[in-house]
Amino acid sequence: MRKRLTILSLLACLLCMNLPANAQAILNFKVKSAANEKDRTMMLDILRATMYQGFKQEFIYKVNHFKVGGGYAYFTGEALRKDGKEITWSEDEAHDCCFVGALFRKKQDKWYMEESCIFPTDMCNTGISQRYPKAPVGIFDDLAKSQIGD
Repeated sequence: MRKRLTILSLLACLLCMNLPANAQAILNFKVKSAANEKDRTMMLDILRATMYQGFKQEFIYKVNHFKVGGGYAYFTGEALRKDGKEITWSEDEAHDCCFVGALFRKKQDKWYMEESCIFPTDMCNTGISQRYPKAPVGIFDDLAKSQIGD
């Protein structure tokens, strides 16, 4: 066991030496794994709770994009009802099913949702990378990197 830890430590050091000083690791959380399960689940549960407050329905997600780096995470996907039924909302509300996007920020080992885009009727996540310049550009998809008017 001790030998394995020593080898892993050496590999980690070698990896760090090969990265430029200003490089930030970007992790792909699109697929759940043992390594990302805790953080990934925490963020999606925050989004689920927010959506439950607004729609009184429980959701699961088909993940299209989910990247993490530098204490930020950016998610886009499709919301589906957990029970398999169609998503419902009042006729008074304007929504376009089923896109969902969110930007998360990690503070003191806990994730918080900075901004969300839930069933938008416009492209509310366009340019989000410019609104959060401290977030690594590598976590965003092309639409989030684009500017309004592009």
